[in-house]
Amino acid sequence: KQVRKYQKVMAKVKNKRRDTLHKMTNQITNDYQAVVVEDIDLRNLAQCLRLGKKLHDNGFGLFRTILKYKCERTGKYYIVADKYFASSKICNCCGHKKDTLTLSERIYRCTKCGTKTDRDYNAALNLKQYGTHVLKEMSVLSA
Repeated sequence: KQVRKYQKVMAKVKNKRRDTLHKMTNQITNDYQAVVVEDIDLRNLAQCLRLGKKLHDNGFGLFRTILKYKCERTGKYYIVADKYFASSKICNCCGHKKDTLTLSERIYRCTKCGTKTDRDYNAALNLKQYGTHVLKEMSVLSA
């Protein structure tokens, strides 16, 4: 009896997660012409950050899969940044690459130009610039 209750609860969670992921990916593909994601190895990330099962349980891999097929289906660009692209370590203003950046540093401070931004926001801006660069290259190649 308890096993069936547990299975019912887990099925409900699974369906809720899938529904949320589909809604989020629909929103993204409707609002944007191109999507840039980092090619992150989730297995290694879970081992390194001591997050373990929490990272696997959030559905990020499924999110990327759904986002990719929805971009392809709607004719939008799905761009994957190389796993070695240092989006967090590069200054989005001057392009200076910081050699050492620990995970505990949540604010990115550029030693060259003095820019001070949130680490994740800086990475997002760098991914945007990466995507723009890739799209420009694609338009040059197809023209």
